[in-house]
Amino acid sequence: MTDRTRDELAAELATLHHRLGEEFFATRLVPLLETDLTVQQLRALALVQVDGESTPQRLAEALGVSAATVSGILDRLTAAGMTRRTPDPADGRVRRVTSTERGSEAIRRLVAHDDELPPELLALLDVEDLRALVRGTRALLEAATRLAPAPDRGGSA
Repeated sequence: MTDRTRDELAAELATLHHRLGEEFFATRLVPLLETDLTVQQLRALALVQVDGESTPQRLAEALGVSAATVSGILDRLTAAGMTRRTPDPADGRVRRVTSTERGSEAIRRLVAHDDELPPELLALLDVEDLRALVRGTRALLEAATRLAPAPDRGGSA
C-alpha cells in the first residue's frame, strides 16, 4: 500500500468517525445533563482520574483556586463516595486523593465512549460488514494500546 493510499484511507476514516460521532452527539450529552456535579467538582474528579492519585495542593494549583475551595470540593466528592482521602505514607500531614470506583464511573459515563452500539444499528449490517468492523476495531484498539502512555500512578505533589 502506498503512502498516498494510506493517507487517503486515514482521512476517510477520520471523516467517517467524525460523522458517526455527530450521529450519537445528542445521546452523549444525556449523562452531562443528568449529573449533579458542579463544573469544579467534575474538573477535580477528572484530574484525580488522570493522575491516578493527587494532593489537594496539586488540585488547587491545577484548578486555580484556594486550598479552602479545594477542601470544600473534596468534602462534597468524598461525601458522594467519588473520592477518598488517605494519609501519605511518607508524610502523614499530606493527604492523597484517589478516585473511587463510583468516581471513575461518573467520569467514564460523562466523557468516555461507553455507548453501546444500538442492536438495531448492528442488525442493519450484513455478517461480512460486521466481521470487517470487528477486525478494524480490534486493530484500532491494539494500535491505541501501543500508542497510549502508561498511566502515571505516582501522582503529582
